[in-house]
Amino acid sequence: METQSSRPKKTDIVRKRTGCQNCKTRRRKCDETRPECSACVRRGIKCSGYDRPVAFKDVTALAAESSRKFEAARWSALRHEDARRKRRMTATETASSQVIRPDIAIGPAPSAQAPSAPAPAPFTNFMSTEAWSRGAFALPWGLFDIPSTAQSQVFPEVAPALGTIIESVSAPLPGRASDNTTSPRQSSPEALTPANWDEFLVSHDSPVDTSSAEESLLGEPTTDLQISLPLEESLVQHFDTNVIPAIPVALAFSNLFQSSSCFRAAVLALSASHLKLAERLPMDFHSLRRICDDKCVWVYYDTAVKDLQLQIQRSNTSSEELAGAALLLAYHELEAGTAFGLRNHASGLDAIASKMDFAASSMPNLFKAWRMLRYDIRYTYTPTRKSSNPVDNYDSASFLDPQLAIRDVMSRVFSLYSRNAMEASFLSDNTVEGSSASEKAARWLCSVLNRKSDHRNFQRGDFYKEDLTAEKVLEQCDTFSKHLDSWHKGLRDCDLPIVRVGADGDTITGPTFEPVITYRFSDNTKAMDYLLYLISRMSISSLRSVYDPSVSAAATEAWGKVALGIICGMNVLQKQQFTVLRIDVLVRWVALLYESTNFARTILDYLVPKFLANGLTAPEMVSWVYTKARMEYWLREKLRGRAMRFFMTGVEEDSDPWCILTPHTMAGFGDYNGKGNFRETFLMDCFASVDKR
Repeated sequence: METQSSRPKKTDIVRKRTGCQNCKTRRRKCDETRPECSACVRRGIKCSGYDRPVAFKDVTALAAESSRKFEAARWSALRHEDARRKRRMTATETASSQVIRPDIAIGPAPSAQAPSAPAPAPFTNFMSTEAWSRGAFALPWGLFDIPSTAQSQVFPEVAPALGTIIESVSAPLPGRASDNTTSPRQSSPEALTPANWDEFLVSHDSPVDTSSAEESLLGEPTTDLQISLPLEESLVQHFDTNVIPAIPVALAFSNLFQSSSCFRAAVLALSASHLKLAERLPMDFHSLRRICDDKCVWVYYDTAVKDLQLQIQRSNTSSEELAGAALLLAYHELEAGTAFGLRNHASGLDAIASKMDFAASSMPNLFKAWRMLRYDIRYTYTPTRKSSNPVDNYDSASFLDPQLAIRDVMSRVFSLYSRNAMEASFLSDNTVEGSSASEKAARWLCSVLNRKSDHRNFQRGDFYKEDLTAEKVLEQCDTFSKHLDSWHKGLRDCDLPIVRVGADGDTITGPTFEPVITYRFSDNTKAMDYLLYLISRMSISSLRSVYDPSVSAAATEAWGKVALGIICGMNVLQKQQFTVLRIDVLVRWVALLYESTNFARTILDYLVPKFLANGLTAPEMVSWVYTKARMEYWLREKLRGRAMRFFMTGVEEDSDPWCILTPHTMAGFGDYNGKGNFRETFLMDCFASVDKR
């Protein structure tokens, strides 16, 4: 009876240059288990990883066909070489000048006089940047240093596409055939010799074309891009197909992408973070932490920041390149970073853009993207800060664009409303030191929230020295109302909301809230702009009802019903990215202005379950879990006779986005349904509300 050997059966394939580094050094056969081979695991040592020049591909039908073509071309080239050597021995000296047959796709030394024969693809070190002479995407390190299991989690869309990406790599230009594209460990003559893993490599005869310059907004890839790392090329593809359409402003970066290294680094940074955060997660905190704590793609961000700092120090760098890179890095902070990092990049973009001549710019929409980001930043400031509403010479020009105009007005209305809500409880309070209500509020926030940013702003004296009066508030409300009137008059008929009454499903009903009549627009962008207009009207109406007895709070309720119909009629499952003004932010603001509980019940019982059932990405989970907890707290307090008018979170500005879902202190400001003001602190545990569902 045979006894089964305890030694594992090794593969029959003899690989001379494959396997992990440890097995190759010890001259052992490696089973190439990822991320660590079994031999290293049994010996209790950390697997050293695999040789970078190896690019594996699943043997699918496409791969088999590509391998067949590759082998046919290689054998044809070998036969041609044998025939050429035989002719040299027997024929005349002119026999060596014969032209290579045009059906030869790959040869050992293609003639420069044969343009019909495609140039051979260099044997490129696809996973290492050691031999690169600072190409388009040459980085000091790559993302392939992470385990393959982590890659499959972080890059769910890239892993299955890597085979296709390799196929789409184009042949180099004739002038670049002699570049250093081989590993330094390989000798010069033998570097181009096909290895014994040729069946896993993909021929350039593949019909798949993934870099069409006609369809790409980035323009035709440069030579360095054509032979770039597979993962980085996939990031460029992802940026072109998924990131650019999600940017609020239509931008084409073809010139910057081809000419600027710092801009290309910013493209990789934004695309990597966007791709990492595209994974749909289960509704639990550990999955969220797993995605948010995985900092593998931040190497691109670090490289982009260093490159941008270097280019800023050079006087010959175009302002367009710097502004474009700073804009993309700010978008990166919007999706994966912090409020502190967002403001830093936005401040740098302000400094760069203020010196640009936008009239002569090849990217006129870059001005619009800058202004939209500038207005978005205002929502991240503490309302009592005097610097929360900066003014520059471009504000007047922004009113010529409807999207910029409504965002400018709304940001100022938000600042006025939230400042009034915060300072109301300090006007007649002598228990807190300070010469103005704004200073008292700033001092109180330092004592109860103890955030570093609040202490820093208070030490700088960044607060208002004068109190808000009824005359000042009503005067500003009149000014904002005139701007809103002018904005609404400029709308076309196709930009106005259309009531949905064509079917029973157009009216949303539920057991806990009143029926909602929905509205539709031509697209979500129009709906968002009109929603900003309605919320501005609601905020002004709410302020007037406080200081003008002739204005009733019922007017605010009427505006709110239309806003609720627009929110419920929007395609809320469509991603909103690269902006602070997402639908969840607007929902939380409308709830503060509503007098009845119908809005909160509709959001909690209809809209939030709709989101949770669809599955959320990491940014969406942070936003909507926080929104759900806020709405539930607002509803509980409203049923107790207390109307919450504004909230301040106690999370530090430089904290990771997921920290807002952990138990933390929050400050709340409100009134007793219009009969006196109060302020309080309470503990917010967002995931506790999710666990109750």
